[in-house]
Amino acid sequence: MRDKRVYATVAAIAILVVLLGSFLPWVRLTGPFGEFTKRGLEDDSDGIITLALGLAAVWALAYYIFDQGRAILGSASLALAGVALIAVAALNMTDMDRAAGVLDDLEKLASGGEEVPIELVAAEGLYMILIGGVAMVLAGSAGSAAALVPVRVPAAALPPEEAASGLTPLESPAVQTVDEGLEGAPAEAPAEAPEPEAEAAPGDG
Repeated sequence: MRDKRVYATVAAIAILVVLLGSFLPWVRLTGPFGEFTKRGLEDDSDGIITLALGLAAVWALAYYIFDQGRAILGSASLALAGVALIAVAALNMTDMDRAAGVLDDLEKLASGGEEVPIELVAAEGLYMILIGGVAMVLAGSAGSAAALVPVRVPAAALPPEEAASGLTPLESPAVQTVDEGLEGAPAEAPAEAPEPEAEAAPGDG
């Protein structure tokens, strides 16, 4: 149970980072004319995708925390959402023209075919998406692995016939030893009733 709380906390922080990163600048353009930034939700950018994935991860986290029967579904969905977020962040980092949008046009207009010191780099929003995606993959994978582990039931909570059978692997060794000893011991013979004393024979005469 403690591990589940840890995984859920990491996933919740990762989701918050992703949601904030979707609104923050993704690209920064610096040059002699100043600095410009482009946010994740500007100019039909992929920020709307990361925002949707972050909201879907909230649903997956709720399943993982509150629905014991579908905890594996929630944790697996968290991991898949993290993979998608990593892919979006990596795509925009490697293809700066895609991430820049109108800033790319501004860069070409400012240079005018001349050598102008202009730098187009990824901003903090993209890095937050990437970090949040990695954290979601780790938390979701660990949560899935933990959900697959069978829950140990104390022997005291089992019905008497199951606890005495010695067939369940969930009992502690001490309990199994006691039960097996009781079953293997020979049954005690019932105590024999004492024989009545013979009545004295009547005396002669």
